[in-house]
Amino acid sequence: MFKRGITFVVIPPRTSRVLRLKVPKTLLAALVVGLVVFGVVGGVAIYRTASLTAELQDYRELRDEYLRQQVAIKKVSNKVASFKEEIGRLRELDYKLRLITDLEVERPRSSIYGVGGFLEGSGESGLSKDADLSQMDLLTLLNKDLARLEKLARHQEESFNNLKAHLADQKDLIERTPFRWPVRGFISSPFGPRGDPFTGQQRMHSAIDIVAPKSTVVRAPADGIVTFAGVDPSLGNMLVLDHGYGVITRYGHNDTILVREGQRVKRGDPVSTVGSSGRSTGPHLHYEIRVNDVAINSLKMIID
Repeated sequence: MFKRGITFVVIPPRTSRVLRLKVPKTLLAALVVGLVVFGVVGGVAIYRTASLTAELQDYRELRDEYLRQQVAIKKVSNKVASFKEEIGRLRELDYKLRLITDLEVERPRSSIYGVGGFLEGSGESGLSKDADLSQMDLLTLLNKDLARLEKLARHQEESFNNLKAHLADQKDLIERTPFRWPVRGFISSPFGPRGDPFTGQQRMHSAIDIVAPKSTVVRAPADGIVTFAGVDPSLGNMLVLDHGYGVITRYGHNDTILVREGQRVKRGDPVSTVGSSGRSTGPHLHYEIRVNDVAINSLKMIID
């Protein structure tokens, strides 16, 4: 049909002259080929543009996510840096408390709690000095710091628990140490050798005799448990308190005993009243302290 080409006829609206334009078949073929090529190239360009637009959007989303992760890493790194400083302060406190309480102690070194890593001295710009590190490198360093801090935190917790137990034991020891006067008065007979008031023979006086008016209240000089409340042939109405740690106190010549065996008493609780029961020449309190069943001078323990 187009072997000889194609002729376009143009009929102007105001003239009867007809214009004829003949297009050779080679030109026609070239036009067809050009249109096809333009369509293919245009389609490829449109597809590629859409693909690049989608990739650009993905890149922007990845970039935004990366920046958010960088901010998150920076916040965590600053928190870890603060945690390091706090661990350092706690170890310094642990050191001072152990010095005060006379526990085994080793001076904390900076290398113990300054665990290193990319966070040292970072402040608000903790990541700036490591900008050349990849995010994976930063996370690796951060994980190492966290592992070290976790180990230090466990060690510090154990140390504080030991310190707490020691202080609790010391508190209990102080509460059970008989350092107060059981009754106020003057000492008529001190601790040590003396002549027996009834026989005149030299004997060891294992207590101090505190003279006070009859029925004066005797108070526990420390926390303890009543292990004996009864009559002794020599000391009359006698009371024994066990304070633990091998320490007991004995109270003789009482008029009245105000507690019962097995009862727990606190420092300052009324336990008896001054009397003159047993082998006694007048109202007074026989006050005796024994440590591991050895009598000691009570005056050496009384500080209040």
